[in-house]
Amino acid sequence: MVRNDRRTRLLPKILFGQSIVAFIVILMSLGVIFYAEGYRFDFSTFRVVKTGVLYLKFQPRNVTISVNDLRQEESSSFVENLTPGLYHVSVDKSGYVSWKLGLQVRSQSVNEFSDIILFRSKIPVSDLTDPDKIGILTEPTEVLASNAPDQLLYNEYEIWVGNQLVTRFASPVQGAVWYPDLAHIVYQQGKEIRLIESNGQNDTALVKLSSDTPTIFAIGSRGSELYFQDDGKYKMAKIR
Repeated sequence: MVRNDRRTRLLPKILFGQSIVAFIVILMSLGVIFYAEGYRFDFSTFRVVKTGVLYLKFQPRNVTISVNDLRQEESSSFVENLTPGLYHVSVDKSGYVSWKLGLQVRSQSVNEFSDIILFRSKIPVSDLTDPDKIGILTEPTEVLASNAPDQLLYNEYEIWVGNQLVTRFASPVQGAVWYPDLAHIVYQQGKEIRLIESNGQNDTALVKLSSDTPTIFAIGSRGSELYFQDDGKYKMAKIR
């Protein structure tokens, strides 16, 4: 009888302990499910939120992706589980100009950037003697322009794609052409031939000229070479 009375007295404690264990197991299971579904606790708002995803497609390969100065796995195209907020994204590779972007990530958003190209930071320039490549420079075709979704336009201080302003400058623009991917624009400004994304981001200097006289330039070799004329001579720059 004593033994049974003791068991009877301990039964509520045992049931309570089992309930606590079951409750913890359920919470952990729910946490795993929520985590797998992309939910995170946002400490800035003290709410559970659905995260966003960043998808990057870039050339060349084997780069380092940094998000808010935190390095990610090299060559990974996806950056997942980003809570809503402002992020600073960088794609880096030694010997190349970094690609940078400030991005506002929203809940459940997929932020895709599939036209990322890194260009050389030190671009070798040589004389251009190949007659076929000189032909590309002196007799450019309109294939790129005809395939472009909108017309590339420029005036003295602005570059436009259709009705969308790409960028506005304080100094004059002497010329502009499409880059082969139709996501970048090559242009001359003063003594430089530069390249900019069609959304106005990542403006990069490619080569310096001997003067600010308007010159002719074109892209060849699947986007890896820049052909141009400088001081009466044909030149080639290896930009990728």
